[in-house]
Amino acid sequence: MTEEIGRAVIADLCRLPNPEAIDRTTFVELGGVEQFVSIRGRDTRNPILIVCHGGPALPSLPSSWIWQRAIEDYFTVVNYDQRASGKSATGASDGMDLSVERYVDDLVELIAWLRRELGVTKVGVLGHSWGTIIGITLAEQRPELLWGYIGVGQVISGPENEVESFGFAMRSAIADGNEQAVAELQSLGEYPGAQPLTLERIVTCRRWAQHYGGLSAYRSDFAYFTDAAGLSPYYTDGERVLIGVGQQATMAQVLPALLSFDARAKTSFEVPMLQFLGRHDWTTPTAPVERWFDRVSAPSTDVVWFENSAHLCMFEEPGKFVVSLVNLALPHATSA
Repeated sequence: MTEEIGRAVIADLCRLPNPEAIDRTTFVELGGVEQFVSIRGRDTRNPILIVCHGGPALPSLPSSWIWQRAIEDYFTVVNYDQRASGKSATGASDGMDLSVERYVDDLVELIAWLRRELGVTKVGVLGHSWGTIIGITLAEQRPELLWGYIGVGQVISGPENEVESFGFAMRSAIADGNEQAVAELQSLGEYPGAQPLTLERIVTCRRWAQHYGGLSAYRSDFAYFTDAAGLSPYYTDGERVLIGVGQQATMAQVLPALLSFDARAKTSFEVPMLQFLGRHDWTTPTAPVERWFDRVSAPSTDVVWFENSAHLCMFEEPGKFVVSLVNLALPHATSA
């Protein structure tokens, strides 16, 4: 079977042919920038769940065909390529505002557009990795817009994440007798330390943390994730190139915001708060999240541990992911 045939089969599988369904794509101007939006669901009466993707600039839509279909039975799922990300990267320009505040305002504008277009009053937000920074900030600042917030691979303290990730990588390399990994990690000196946290230093730390299963549990290779876009029915070959374009355009400005983000003092929320944590996640390590969430005050708080997952629990344990959303998130949506 060729890649072209495989993509056609997946596209056919992902069709939503029933009359109550919605499968719509469009560009929406958010903060003066055209951003690509996908809306998919089995029944338009279902509650809205916005997926706020990670990265930076790594859109969730291209690989969503692996894990999202079952969720569409219960929610109308909205994916959007954030400014300068994915299909929205065609609007990237020098001097574009890539501050966290601007990303949050874009999400507020997207919610306003969805309320007009679909006639809803509240939405849920599911943030993944970098997207959790946007999501948790929105949950704190604009709770009236949300029926709930779900963090997946939550970022709470960028500096603590670096310390935890490095420690895991070094412990794993020593236990494995991996002299190359130990030498490369030792070359970083005190990490993150007082030295500039350059992309090269970050990549070295991440490479070995992920080699020992910190991105995808029990795997040193995670091609299923990185190559999934190649079979996506939602992206052409030319559009997939834009993913790299967006990452290049955003990395220098967004990465420092990601690494310096600190929400440890944000502990009071007026919306239901859920955390989906991968037991083996050393990309956004869970220890800082646990310490923070123990102090969180909200109408309800729930934690789900994915025992066989790292940073990609929707891919690694998709069944548990769907069941957890249905059991813990859907009741908040229906009551709202």
